[in-house]
Amino acid sequence: MKFKFKFTFLIFAVAAVAIFFMRQENFVPRTALDIYQHFTDNTEADAIPGLTTETALEIQKHVVYALSENWGGIAGYKAAITNPDIQQKMGIEQPLLGIFLNKMLLESPAVINISAATHPFAEADLLVRIKDSAINNAKTDQEILASIDQVIPFIEVPDRLFSTDKPLTADMLMAINTGARYGVMGEPIPMELIENLNLCQVGIVYEEDRSHLKTGACSSLMGNPVNVIRWLRDRLLALNYPLKPGAYLSLGSLTSPVPIKKGRLTAIYTGLGNQQHVSVSVLFK
Repeated sequence: MKFKFKFTFLIFAVAAVAIFFMRQENFVPRTALDIYQHFTDNTEADAIPGLTTETALEIQKHVVYALSENWGGIAGYKAAITNPDIQQKMGIEQPLLGIFLNKMLLESPAVINISAATHPFAEADLLVRIKDSAINNAKTDQEILASIDQVIPFIEVPDRLFSTDKPLTADMLMAINTGARYGVMGEPIPMELIENLNLCQVGIVYEEDRSHLKTGACSSLMGNPVNVIRWLRDRLLALNYPLKPGAYLSLGSLTSPVPIKKGRLTAIYTGLGNQQHVSVSVLFK
């Protein structure tokens, strides 16, 4: 009788372990599908407790793969949370890697419907385009910048997706592909016209009432934009994704977040190229 009890207990224990691992295996695709549905339906997602960095990365891959059917292939990559103070608050030591799909990137002046996202906001950003694959072997800052052919004024419109009532963890942000939703690209500036990428400055404001004015400087991007380019390059190489010509890199937020409301939001840059200023704008409807 005692042996029978031990054997029965062993069966239940093995079954419990099997169910646990089955649930763990299903957790990534189930969670990715849930995020995908909230993204496409523009509905709020529930917080995901107990995420690990490795699991969040796997969920991100599944989400991007699912979205790619309707949003196109990979257009480029973004560095999220480049500010060291915010990194410290979120308990991370480096930025997070996000992926832009082709249909996420719009040309200025763009029109975006406010209802086309769940919890959107806007930031003045900076985009660069890869000229050739030599960047993957570049050692010095000069070699890295020589592999860039365009610098592009950029307004990113990320989507938090999760409820604003609860804190957003770094792993939750990674799981939703760092909030990548839309980005608006201004007129490209040839890299050879830019003397020092670190000297650019930006102001972003709603044109109608001059509200929500935010300002920033390119030097805030990890001390120098080239440092973000290097980080993105190294991070992608570590994942066995060498950069290809034509890929875009978003270097991070130059300003604090701007709330979304109806109206035209314009970012004006100085210190880029030989023009006094260049701009990029988006109309929210």
